[in-house]
Amino acid sequence: MRKLLLALIFAAISSSVLGHDNKEQTHQSELSGSESAPGQVVLSFHKALRDQDKVIAKSLLSDNVIIVEGGRVERSAQEYASHHMLSDMKFLSTLTSELVEHTVKEYSDSATSLTVSVNTAESGKIYRSYETAVLTKRDGKWKIAHLHWSTAK
Repeated sequence: MRKLLLALIFAAISSSVLGHDNKEQTHQSELSGSESAPGQVVLSFHKALRDQDKVIAKSLLSDNVIIVEGGRVERSAQEYASHHMLSDMKFLSTLTSELVEHTVKEYSDSATSLTVSVNTAESGKIYRSYETAVLTKRDGKWKIAHLHWSTAK
């Protein structure tokens, strides 16, 4: 299972990493896969964070989720819930967000999700957020197994 997750993560990010330059990327707004079951899990997780609903947010994560953000790694839903989840919720609840891209690809019992959002803070500062998620399906339920977040100003 680890090899499959690593392969999915590499597949999801390799094209953007290998073809990356320092120019700002512009893409057509694309929302393909948002309506899929794994896409809905990702959107529900975003909503739970914005609504500061710790119970729902944690329920959408695999117990052994890996979350990479700001140079740090959290290795379980419990670790995230007890450390950065509350500060993420507080910050996200103050932003106005526009989802400009959400692409989901399913591979049997796993899926990848890429979201790009433009977020505006109360101060007027604009952040462009990128999220790669890997989801797995167990007992018919999709859960987020890996998240990688990055932000550009």
